[in-house]
Amino acid sequence: MLTIQIQEDHLAKIIKQMAEEQETTVDELARAALFYYIQTQPTITKRFSFIGIGHSGKHDLSTSVEEVLAEGANRLEGWSLSE
Repeated sequence: MLTIQIQEDHLAKIIKQMAEEQETTVDELARAALFYYIQTQPTITKRFSFIGIGHSGKHDLSTSVEEVLAEGANRLEGWSLSE
């Protein structure tokens, strides 16, 4: 259960008046308003933190992988990433 206090007198008066006009309770009117507000908000999709972590900035990396590896390879020591 959640309790909400409306401290603005003007807003409280409007809500009470609307509830009377709609022949409902203040609680039901507030619940419906909150439900409507939540439903109309855009959904926020959580992104995975690892997306883009390996971004090289090279757009043709998949097609030039052999050349990139050949440039970094040393026949005696193997290969390592350039700093």
